[in-house]
Amino acid sequence: MSGAGVARGERPRIVHVMGWESKQYGSFERFLVALTRRCAELGAESHLVFHEPVRSQAFLADVEAAGIHVVPEARQVGDPQNVLRLGRVLRGVGATHLHAHFGYDSYNALWVARRLGVERRFTTKHIVPATSWKQLPGPRHRWLARQVEVFWAVSEWVAEQLRALGVPDEKLEVAHLGVDPGAYAPDPVLRRATRAALGVDDATRLILCASHLRPGKGTELLPGIAAQLAADPGGVVLLAAGDGALRGQIEAEAAALGLGEDRFRLLGVREDVPALLAAADLFLFPTQANEGMGLGVLEAMAAGLPVAGTEVSDIARLPRDVVTLVPQGEPAALVAACRSVLADSDDAARRGAAGRELVIDRFSLASAVEQHVARYFAPPPR
Repeated sequence: MSGAGVARGERPRIVHVMGWESKQYGSFERFLVALTRRCAELGAESHLVFHEPVRSQAFLADVEAAGIHVVPEARQVGDPQNVLRLGRVLRGVGATHLHAHFGYDSYNALWVARRLGVERRFTTKHIVPATSWKQLPGPRHRWLARQVEVFWAVSEWVAEQLRALGVPDEKLEVAHLGVDPGAYAPDPVLRRATRAALGVDDATRLILCASHLRPGKGTELLPGIAAQLAADPGGVVLLAAGDGALRGQIEAEAAALGLGEDRFRLLGVREDVPALLAAADLFLFPTQANEGMGLGVLEAMAAGLPVAGTEVSDIARLPRDVVTLVPQGEPAALVAACRSVLADSDDAARRGAAGRELVIDRFSLASAVEQHVARYFAPPPR
């Protein structure tokens, strides 16, 4: 394979290989929109490669500055069909830059890009690396580091794990992907309208969890938490926005506990998470496994919403006057944290305001975009 090198003065053509399918319009999608728009302003062409056709029409409309491609998921590292199809995309668009994001596709895309002569190569680690020796985490990630100019980690915690696996410091760079404080913001008018649409009155306290319904995210705990909070005076409704493999199990548990929609609701995949956050009184983050960086927490903070959740990744390093966190594996402590936040509306408001300021200062979308653009458009390393 050959023929995709960068000629002096050539227009950059940046290909992002996702290694996943986009099911919603969340902060990562907003990051891609902002990044591709900024690259277009600077004269670069962007292309996004997904496993399946993108479902969100709103995202597709907003990311019109980028080309969209579909390459089915790699079954393994070196999957010949995946390698060939990725190669066709890179050759077809004349890629000058490759940014590999998730899964087996990252390895295949970087291998193909190197063979094609794509000189500017980058990767991002969005999750904590696997620890099983059978998965060869050290050799795999050291190989990734050798293929790229920059090995981005989405949190300090992820960077520490990569460093422990032997990824060299000169390649590592932390890049929190950021949240748009304009899209996620307190909005009293939107709050009233969304509550009215949900059939929730002003007096009812609303808790929101926005997460994939899959093992590790802690969403299997939601019916039990809702059942305990249902006994509290004043009325509490727990909403879960998202979908996944655990939906049936969660529905069955909620039914067994006798939870009606006045106490617990599964909303499915929603594209109006900013509106749901505006309507809520508390954001619940029940993750029970490793997490690269909880963007849902940052979205809630940007929306001026107090957060109760578990200590994980860089979320565990946030100031305790902003978030209320408990150790993983303690559902009763999560319930207590929810009750503590809901019991003091003035303190909750202070926490929400402090969280929004922190996001604007340290976790803004604009900063994340400029960090990436600076690397893409910097001279290549010698």
